[in-house]
Amino acid sequence: MLRFYCLKLVPAMCSTRFAPDHVVPDDYLYRMSQHIPTALDAVTADWLTRTLRTTGVIGADTTITATSQMLLGVGEGFMGEIARVSLSHDGSEPLNSLIAKIPTTVPENRGAGQMLGVYEREVRAYVELLPNVDVPVPMAYAALLSDGATGAVDLARMVKADRLPIWLLRILVRREQKTAEVPPAILLLEDLHDAVPGDQVAGCSSERAAAVLRVAARFHGSTWGRRAPGRQHWLTGGDIVPRLFHAAHLNSRKGFRVHAQTRMSPHSLGVLHSITRSGRARITDLHERAPRCVVHGDLRLDNLFFDSETDVRAVIDWQIPNLGPAVLDIGYFLVSSLDAGVSEPEVDDLLGVYHDELVTSGVTDYSFAQLQADYTEGLLLLLHRATSFDSMDFGEERGRALLDTWVDRFDARLARVPA
Repeated sequence: MLRFYCLKLVPAMCSTRFAPDHVVPDDYLYRMSQHIPTALDAVTADWLTRTLRTTGVIGADTTITATSQMLLGVGEGFMGEIARVSLSHDGSEPLNSLIAKIPTTVPENRGAGQMLGVYEREVRAYVELLPNVDVPVPMAYAALLSDGATGAVDLARMVKADRLPIWLLRILVRREQKTAEVPPAILLLEDLHDAVPGDQVAGCSSERAAAVLRVAARFHGSTWGRRAPGRQHWLTGGDIVPRLFHAAHLNSRKGFRVHAQTRMSPHSLGVLHSITRSGRARITDLHERAPRCVVHGDLRLDNLFFDSETDVRAVIDWQIPNLGPAVLDIGYFLVSSLDAGVSEPEVDDLLGVYHDELVTSGVTDYSFAQLQADYTEGLLLLLHRATSFDSMDFGEERGRALLDTWVDRFDARLARVPA
């Protein structure tokens, strides 16, 4: 048996506020005996017909007669494999294509993804989170998760393991990344073929960055403070296992430093060295001091679609939403998207755009000065996290260009961090 999360075609923009005692409506949850594809070529016409009938996307009198697939994001090597599936059918429904997403088959990334619980998180995000927050997202036609996705058990193990000595944690992290079993999961999503995808390698203008920050502010504001959902095993804080995250940093820091040596200034390399000593404490300190909300966790241009230069159509890739300081989303976006030549006064102007929209969204207890201070501290936590990139397979060509531009831009943004 599997858990079948049926999503009633989530609107492209949801504005309902998230109540802390939110409970998934019963009609979202179905149990049924059905195979979950573990490879994209198993997403067949017959399988799609059964699935889309069950979720009510197509009627009982409609049959998918043929499909064709085009792989997306090949060679970038992250946590999922994605295809655009073109559909032929004998019904009157306007659905002619959709996006299918399954766990990656790249071993290093697959293990890391399961360790972070990203596959269960994304399925649950589309069911339990996104219909109730102010953020534009693709419509979801179906989200399936195997009963083998025991995220609650995995989280309990991680919390318990976080008490172990760092040397032993480093061994466990390496082993988990190599041996983690990944239960089947799949998402069927709206095809945003008529929108323009963001391009992280190319970066973006300040005008586009400002538009994204306004969307982020409305999203953060809708779950700020008392509006936030309660902790669940799939929606926790980044501070829940700080020693485990630090063990992952220690495992990867040398490889990351080798790559960074040729791309970062002596100042940035000194900051990188300092977080090896202070990173674990910084995780806890920022999470305790800064206000919390739901953060996307991977807010970057490659996860955004646009209708125009300043009109955000959708935010995608909800694999690591968590409860934490909003500046982690903001810093992550600015580090990954702004050209290295953008000055720090310009960055402060963009932070001002975000803060103004946050106030408009009802957040009145967070000063601009505190935002600036938290953003600077957040850069250090993001650098601590970024070292784990060394343990992932980024593929070739664009994947490597993505990593190189990321490091170059990080170097520029670290100029504001005290040595």
